[in-house]
Amino acid sequence: MKDLRVDDPAYVFTPSDARWRREINVFNENWPLDENKFLPGKSFETKRFVNILIRAKDGGSIMRDNVLQEIQILNNWIMNNISVPTDDLKFNLTYQDLCLSYDWVCGANEHIQMLIRRNDVNQVLDLHFPRGGTKDTPVYLGSIFGDVNVFENGTLSDAKLTQLFYFLKQDQKMVEEYSSKFSYAIETFLNQVYTSDVISLSFAHYQSLEDGLDENAKAFVPNFVVSFFVLAMYALISSFSLKSSSAKKIDWISSKPWLAAAGMFTTVLSIVSAFGFLFLLGVHYNVINTIIPFLIIAIGIDDMFLMNACWDQTSKSLTVPERMSKTLSHAGVAVTITNVTDIMSFAIGCITDLPGIQFFCIYACVSVAFSYLYQLTFFSGAMAIMGEVEREKRHCLFFYRTLCSVDISKMNEEADSKLQQIKNISRSASPAPFNYLSSSNSSFSSDTDSFSSKKTIPAEFAWKEQPSPSSSISEKSKNSHGPHEEKDRIVHFLGQVYGPFILSNSVRLFSAVIFAIYLVIALYGCYNFREGLNPGNLVTNDHYIAKYFSDIKNFWRIGPQLHVAVLNPPNLTLGENRDKLLDVVKSFENTPYTLGREGTVFFLLEYMNYLTDLNVEIADTEKLWNTKLNSWLKYTGGSTQWASNIRMNGTEFQSFRFQIALKNFVEPNDHKHAAKLLREIADRQPYNVVVYHEAFPFADQYLIILPATIQNVVISLLCMAVVSFLLVPSLPSGFVIFVSIVSINIGVFGYMTLWGVNLDAVSMISIIMSIGFAVDLSAHIIYAFVTSYGDTKQRVIGALESLGWPIFQGASSTIAGISILYTVDAYIILVFFKTIWLTMLIGAIHGLFFIPVFLSLFPVEFFRIPKSSELH
Repeated sequence: MKDLRVDDPAYVFTPSDARWRREINVFNENWPLDENKFLPGKSFETKRFVNILIRAKDGGSIMRDNVLQEIQILNNWIMNNISVPTDDLKFNLTYQDLCLSYDWVCGANEHIQMLIRRNDVNQVLDLHFPRGGTKDTPVYLGSIFGDVNVFENGTLSDAKLTQLFYFLKQDQKMVEEYSSKFSYAIETFLNQVYTSDVISLSFAHYQSLEDGLDENAKAFVPNFVVSFFVLAMYALISSFSLKSSSAKKIDWISSKPWLAAAGMFTTVLSIVSAFGFLFLLGVHYNVINTIIPFLIIAIGIDDMFLMNACWDQTSKSLTVPERMSKTLSHAGVAVTITNVTDIMSFAIGCITDLPGIQFFCIYACVSVAFSYLYQLTFFSGAMAIMGEVEREKRHCLFFYRTLCSVDISKMNEEADSKLQQIKNISRSASPAPFNYLSSSNSSFSSDTDSFSSKKTIPAEFAWKEQPSPSSSISEKSKNSHGPHEEKDRIVHFLGQVYGPFILSNSVRLFSAVIFAIYLVIALYGCYNFREGLNPGNLVTNDHYIAKYFSDIKNFWRIGPQLHVAVLNPPNLTLGENRDKLLDVVKSFENTPYTLGREGTVFFLLEYMNYLTDLNVEIADTEKLWNTKLNSWLKYTGGSTQWASNIRMNGTEFQSFRFQIALKNFVEPNDHKHAAKLLREIADRQPYNVVVYHEAFPFADQYLIILPATIQNVVISLLCMAVVSFLLVPSLPSGFVIFVSIVSINIGVFGYMTLWGVNLDAVSMISIIMSIGFAVDLSAHIIYAFVTSYGDTKQRVIGALESLGWPIFQGASSTIAGISILYTVDAYIILVFFKTIWLTMLIGAIHGLFFIPVFLSLFPVEFFRIPKSSELH
């Protein structure tokens, strides 16, 4: 697990062939990191750093002397007093030993000292925002001050936020480990030691986001234990049956607590098998995969309730192999629909070009496949064993023979004899069709092979003295109340109270109004969806980096820099080439997301300003644009900055870059639209222009998430439709399943948006899951409708009697199991909770209310159900 885990957010949550990967390679290849010629903001290869954002505790300007003095004390302490020991414990390494330097001098966050001494250097200090300094030595202020106010002339008035940077060595493996330890030493100091009455701070280092993701995984463990315990208790309690006596004592023969335990063990076995199998194959995984156990438990418990319900609806007078045959002939199709559609949903999700979603869908797909395998093998075997225990009237917990099991072989013979008498009578009489209705409706009485729990022969029937054959059928009706009295009460309620109630004309009219309201609100949510995964949402809200991501947005409002690389620069001696190059610069400056010329840092503009100050006549000469320019680049005050922006081949430019100031670059949608616009501008330019900003990796996710989601949903829906048409022997019924899936998913997506969930990589996974669950909840009731008997209303009531209770159990158990996740203050976990909660609630309402009402509107001939599909 340790070797295969991948947590790098830039890799997991962005497309594997995303454009930002090519862009950053361009900058890293042309301007590689030099640990002794390092300037902040000029390299994208820095993998060890600490960044501290500081504001005044009273919310005022940080440019006040007492605040600046407090910041300087903190800066000096970190640079000189925090250290990490070497492995041999002989030395303590400080920031001075580990820093990225320029000519062996560490950067010391000089802007703080500059502000402290600004009165002393007032004559030469230009605080024009975002680019200050002199004309040939620009100082970029946009990256060190945030939440700013400026005077009318553009000069910085005050700032409420500033940054401290600490960049650490990373070239050698051992040094990189020490740098990492130093980062954690600063983290410990700031979180546990440092206090101030003057300033407050937030911070992050390179590994903070990965650590936050890891904490998400750790938060899952106790919640999974609680959820598993809740579901186990739910399944265990549901497994006990009550006797028909008024005392409502537990029936220790028909109850099946060990079967409930086997059902829970099946889910654990599926998870362990799937993860172990994929680990053996070397498949990588991510922290989001920790959601999968909740998913498999939900699917496994739902299948368990379904199979148990179908077992209970078989005649107890049949042998165990016969009951298993009857159970699997009915439940097997429903379980197959459940699992095959889930497997297909996740298999389709694997084609998404987001590694995190690919990892999740692979593991989920294989986990569901193992769950399906174990349901039909291990769990079915356990069901057969417990069926033998019930057949022999043994105690459900301890397996000893009860008093009523004396001389069991003799009683078995008597039961078989009586059963044969009943079958003989059944053959001589007109065949009774399959029916889910109550025994009170004599015109639809079922035979001994019925799946209706109200019409099965009770277990006691095989062990009691039987009346004459002529009265066996009527006696069967009288003794229809078996040991599952509690279940019979629920089935009776669904079939004889709830079913007729929802099929009344007034309720059907009410359901149409409610469905219209539901759909309008859902479509409103779908129309107003929001895109984007804020990096801060990847961690719990109480993690220290969450505050950092909240504060860093103040730097993104105005001032962050876009890096623009010109890889095939023109000959600057020609005036028309210079004009074209300045047009390139201007095309980036005049957009809704850029500040204009005042925020551009480009050596050519500074050089032209320098020539203007000298009143030099601009001429197209080698001396002016080759000899003098190269001399100026070497000896101007900004020479170190220009050297980090230019690659020379002798005296010719091989490539160079410049920076454009950004604005309105705060929210995910801003990142997406800005990245798309700026790249389009770059693609239109000559000279092979490439752009990059640190937010582009997430912007690439935002750009792909909507089309990828639409693609996955459409393909999934088509596949679900095919599966429905193949497994449900009625084309119109398959169409109803398809419509209900679409309706459920529209509701989930719409209400998910209204509940504050964005469309991002995490919610996309949840949407893929919801498609599979939507199939489960709608297909079960429609399949029961198709395999029932009678006219439309009778079939609807039969379907509710047959599978209404297991559908409710499956949905309610899942909701109960995941409700514990609502207490976790983490976006990833809450998105999963909200999506599954909505899917189960909306799906259950469709399965138990909207779909039955909708089915009742059409005559049974409309569904074209083959006679062979009716279960007798």
